[in-house]
Amino acid sequence: MPLANQLYCLFLLLCCLLPPATRAQSDSLPDHLALNNAIRQYHTYLTPEPGLYRGSQYVIYSFQLKEGHPYFDEDHMQTGSVLYNGILYKDVPLIYDLVKDALVTNDAGKIYKIALINQEIDSFTIQNHIFIKLKDSLTPTVPRPGFYQLLYDGRSTILKKEKKTIREEVSTGAIVRSIDYSVTYYLKKENTWYTINNKKGLMRAFRNKSPELRKFLRAGDIKFQDDKDNTLLKTAAWYDSLHQ
Repeated sequence: MPLANQLYCLFLLLCCLLPPATRAQSDSLPDHLALNNAIRQYHTYLTPEPGLYRGSQYVIYSFQLKEGHPYFDEDHMQTGSVLYNGILYKDVPLIYDLVKDALVTNDAGKIYKIALINQEIDSFTIQNHIFIKLKDSLTPTVPRPGFYQLLYDGRSTILKKEKKTIREEVSTGAIVRSIDYSVTYYLKKENTWYTINNKKGLMRAFRNKSPELRKFLRAGDIKFQDDKDNTLLKTAAWYDSLHQ
């Protein structure tokens, strides 16, 4: 890339990364509009963007599954965004492989697929689902490092961890492969993490308000086993409302 182009790209990148107080105002636009405009110019100028298309080639499974698929939500690319090496990329086709723990996108020419580098992914979205990355912590109660779906983020925090593995069985002399699925929820309340897999775990996390919580769940006809996501969301919002 010519030096002039390199300098221009550097200028646009600085416009994106520097805090508002250090950026000059652009045509008297509010700070957030000027920042969004700089980000759009940066991404447009670098199309196709070399910063995004980095990673190893993703190899599609060579065998058929009897049931299920290895991906989060749908078994095809969906529109999302990814904060990758400090740069936010929007409207990116993404699919999340839960078996390999790999976030996958198309290459610039849409010839093959790329597994992005996990260490450089800070967060990503697929449709309306938000994923964050937890890093190493010395606190043993904190969930292990990795990607978690962020279900609720208020005074309390709720994370969801989905896992898929491939189960192999021999049937009539042939190997039959299926998907095993598991999910674990984590609740952070008053700087303490709780693992929640059933109603008993939910009541344990809110043991200081267990009579009130039972009343709240009965009044709303909320059953943990029927809809775990919704139960946890409503419970966390209810609990947070008590501390407003």
